[in-house]
Amino acid sequence: MPGCLDTAQVEELIGSRMRFLQRLRSRFASWFKTAKNPRSVERETDRILVPHELAAGELVSRFIYSKRKMTRASGRVKPEAFDPPRDGRLSVVHSTGLADGEIWEIGTLTLGTQPGRDTIYGRADVPVGCFVSRRLRAILDNDPFLRHTSVVGWPESSDPQSQNELRLQICLELSQDPAIKLTIPESPVTHATSLE
Repeated sequence: MPGCLDTAQVEELIGSRMRFLQRLRSRFASWFKTAKNPRSVERETDRILVPHELAAGELVSRFIYSKRKMTRASGRVKPEAFDPPRDGRLSVVHSTGLADGEIWEIGTLTLGTQPGRDTIYGRADVPVGCFVSRRLRAILDNDPFLRHTSVVGWPESSDPQSQNELRLQICLELSQDPAIKLTIPESPVTHATSLE
Protein backbone atom coordinates (compact mmCIF):
# COMPACT_ATOMS: atom_id res chain seq x y z
CA MET A 1 0.00 0.00 0.00
CA PRO A 2 1.54 3.38 -1.02
CA GLY A 3 2.37 5.68 1.87
CA CYS A 4 2.93 2.86 4.37
CA LEU A 5 6.28 2.45 6.03
CA ASP A 6 7.96 -0.89 6.52
CA THR A 7 9.24 -1.95 9.94
CA ALA A 8 12.81 -0.73 9.32
CA GLN A 9 11.57 2.72 8.24
CA VAL A 10 9.33 2.99 11.30
CA GLU A 11 12.20 1.97 13.61
CA GLU A 12 14.52 4.54 11.99
CA LEU A 13 11.85 7.25 12.30
CA ILE A 14 11.26 6.43 15.97
CA GLY A 15 15.02 6.27 16.59
CA SER A 16 15.61 9.66 15.01
CA ARG A 17 12.83 11.24 17.04
CA MET A 18 14.15 9.65 20.24
CA ARG A 19 17.65 11.01 19.53
CA PHE A 20 16.17 14.47 19.00
CA LEU A 21 14.24 14.25 22.27
CA GLN A 22 17.33 13.06 24.16
CA ARG A 23 19.38 15.99 22.82
CA LEU A 24 16.57 18.39 23.70
CA ARG A 25 16.30 16.94 27.22
CA SER A 26 20.06 17.21 27.73
CA ARG A 27 20.14 20.82 26.56
CA PHE A 28 17.15 21.72 28.72
CA ALA A 29 18.76 20.10 31.76
CA SER A 30 21.97 22.02 31.11
CA TRP A 31 20.07 25.27 30.69
CA PHE A 32 18.04 24.65 33.84
CA LYS A 33 21.19 24.06 35.93
CA THR A 34 22.76 27.32 34.80
CA ALA A 35 19.50 29.27 35.09
CA LYS A 36 19.45 28.56 38.84
CA ASN A 37 22.65 30.57 39.27
CA PRO A 38 22.72 33.72 37.07
CA ARG A 39 26.47 34.26 37.60
CA SER A 40 27.22 30.78 36.29
CA VAL A 41 25.31 31.46 33.05
CA GLU A 42 27.99 33.80 31.71
CA ARG A 43 30.85 31.53 32.78
CA GLU A 44 29.14 28.42 31.40
CA THR A 45 28.30 30.15 28.12
CA ASP A 46 31.85 31.38 27.66
CA ARG A 47 33.38 28.08 28.69
CA ILE A 48 31.13 25.80 26.68
CA LEU A 49 29.68 27.65 23.69
CA VAL A 50 32.80 29.38 22.41
CA PRO A 51 35.12 26.92 20.62
CA HIS A 52 38.56 26.90 22.20
CA GLU A 53 41.55 24.75 23.06
CA LEU A 54 41.26 22.97 26.40
CA ALA A 55 44.01 23.41 28.98
CA ALA A 56 46.14 20.50 30.18
CA GLY A 57 44.27 20.42 33.51
CA GLU A 58 40.89 19.76 31.87
CA LEU A 59 39.35 16.29 31.51
CA VAL A 60 37.84 14.61 28.44
CA SER A 61 36.13 11.24 28.01
CA ARG A 62 36.45 8.85 25.07
CA PHE A 63 33.45 6.52 24.74
CA ILE A 64 34.20 2.89 23.91
CA TYR A 65 31.71 1.08 21.66
CA SER A 66 33.45 -2.31 21.56
CA LYS A 67 34.39 -4.66 24.39
CA ARG A 68 37.56 -5.63 22.54
CA LYS A 69 38.93 -2.07 22.87
CA MET A 70 39.28 -2.40 26.64
CA THR A 71 40.46 -4.93 29.19
CA ARG A 72 38.09 -5.08 32.14
CA ALA A 73 40.41 -7.24 34.29
CA SER A 74 43.33 -4.79 34.16
CA GLY A 75 41.13 -1.71 33.94
CA ARG A 76 42.99 -0.51 30.85
CA VAL A 77 41.96 0.87 27.49
CA LYS A 78 43.56 -0.76 24.45
CA PRO A 79 45.46 1.35 21.88
CA GLU A 80 42.71 0.92 19.26
CA ALA A 81 40.34 3.00 21.40
CA PHE A 82 42.48 6.09 20.69
CA ASP A 83 43.06 5.45 16.98
CA PRO A 84 41.94 8.63 15.17
CA PRO A 85 39.77 8.40 12.05
CA ARG A 86 41.15 9.35 8.64
CA ASP A 87 40.34 13.03 9.15
CA GLY A 88 42.66 13.07 12.20
CA ARG A 89 39.96 14.33 14.58
CA LEU A 90 39.53 11.94 17.52
CA SER A 91 36.08 12.52 19.01
CA VAL A 92 35.89 12.96 22.79
CA VAL A 93 33.66 14.81 25.27
CA HIS A 94 34.75 17.66 27.55
CA SER A 95 33.84 16.13 30.92
CA THR A 96 35.47 18.51 33.41
CA GLY A 97 33.06 19.23 36.27
CA LEU A 98 30.44 16.68 35.21
CA ALA A 99 29.05 13.96 37.44
CA ASP A 100 29.37 10.36 36.26
CA GLY A 101 25.69 10.18 35.24
CA GLU A 102 25.96 13.39 33.21
CA ILE A 103 28.87 11.97 31.22
CA TRP A 104 26.91 8.80 30.41
CA GLU A 105 23.93 10.95 29.43
CA ILE A 106 26.10 12.78 26.90
CA GLY A 107 27.21 9.35 25.72
CA THR A 108 23.65 8.55 24.66
CA LEU A 109 23.89 11.47 22.21
CA THR A 110 26.81 9.74 20.47
CA LEU A 111 24.91 6.51 19.84
CA GLY A 112 23.79 5.65 16.34
CA THR A 113 21.75 2.87 14.82
CA GLN A 114 24.56 1.35 12.76
CA PRO A 115 26.21 -1.82 14.11
CA GLY A 116 29.20 -1.03 16.31
CA ARG A 117 27.83 2.34 17.39
CA ASP A 118 24.66 1.31 19.25
CA THR A 119 26.13 0.42 22.66
CA ILE A 120 28.71 2.02 24.97
CA TYR A 121 30.67 -0.48 27.08
CA GLY A 122 33.02 1.94 28.80
CA ARG A 123 34.88 5.21 28.57
CA ALA A 124 38.44 6.42 28.96
CA ASP A 125 38.66 9.48 31.21
CA VAL A 126 41.70 11.34 29.94
CA PRO A 127 43.39 14.40 31.44
CA VAL A 128 44.02 16.71 28.48
CA GLY A 129 47.66 16.89 29.62
CA CYS A 130 48.07 13.30 28.38
CA PHE A 131 47.36 14.55 24.85
CA VAL A 132 49.33 17.77 25.24
CA SER A 133 52.46 15.87 26.32
CA ARG A 134 52.24 14.01 23.01
CA ARG A 135 51.90 17.23 20.98
CA LEU A 136 48.17 16.79 20.46
CA ARG A 137 45.52 19.44 21.13
CA ALA A 138 41.95 19.08 22.43
CA ILE A 139 39.64 21.60 20.73
CA LEU A 140 36.19 22.07 22.27
CA ASP A 141 34.06 22.58 19.14
CA ASN A 142 30.50 21.72 20.30
CA ASP A 143 29.81 20.00 16.97
CA PRO A 144 27.58 17.96 16.69
CA PHE A 145 26.53 18.48 20.35
CA LEU A 146 27.52 20.59 23.36
CA ARG A 147 30.85 19.59 24.93
CA HIS A 148 32.00 17.67 21.84
CA THR A 149 35.76 17.99 21.54
CA SER A 150 38.19 16.98 18.79
CA VAL A 151 41.71 15.80 19.55
CA VAL A 152 43.87 17.04 16.67
CA GLY A 153 47.53 17.35 15.74
CA TRP A 154 48.16 13.69 14.98
CA PRO A 155 51.40 13.08 13.05
CA GLU A 156 51.13 13.34 9.29
CA SER A 157 53.44 11.90 6.69
CA SER A 158 53.48 11.49 2.92
CA ASP A 159 54.17 7.82 3.60
CA PRO A 160 50.91 6.23 4.88
CA GLN A 161 52.78 3.39 6.61
CA SER A 162 55.05 5.80 8.47
CA GLN A 163 52.05 7.93 9.47
CA ASN A 164 50.20 4.86 10.79
CA GLU A 165 53.25 3.78 12.80
CA LEU A 166 53.64 7.24 14.37
CA ARG A 167 49.95 7.36 15.30
CA LEU A 168 49.99 3.80 16.61
CA GLN A 169 52.94 4.68 18.87
CA ILE A 170 50.93 7.54 20.41
CA CYS A 171 47.89 5.27 20.87
CA LEU A 172 50.09 2.67 22.57
CA GLU A 173 51.53 5.31 24.92
CA LEU A 174 48.05 6.56 25.77
CA SER A 175 46.82 3.03 26.51
CA GLN A 176 49.65 2.62 29.03
CA ASP A 177 49.38 6.06 30.64
CA PRO A 178 48.49 5.59 34.34
CA ALA A 179 46.63 8.93 34.41
CA ILE A 180 44.01 7.58 31.99
CA LYS A 181 41.20 5.77 33.79
CA LEU A 182 38.81 3.20 32.35
CA THR A 183 35.26 3.68 33.65
CA ILE A 184 32.68 0.96 33.04
CA PRO A 185 28.94 1.55 33.55
CA GLU A 186 26.83 -0.79 35.68
CA SER A 187 25.27 -2.01 32.45
CA PRO A 188 26.06 -1.09 28.83
CA VAL A 189 24.64 2.27 27.71
CA THR A 190 22.14 1.99 24.86
CA HIS A 191 19.35 4.11 23.35
CA ALA A 192 16.96 2.53 25.82
CA THR A 193 19.14 3.28 28.87
CA SER A 194 17.30 5.36 31.42
CA LEU A 195 19.60 7.92 33.02
CA GLU A 196 17.02 9.54 35.30
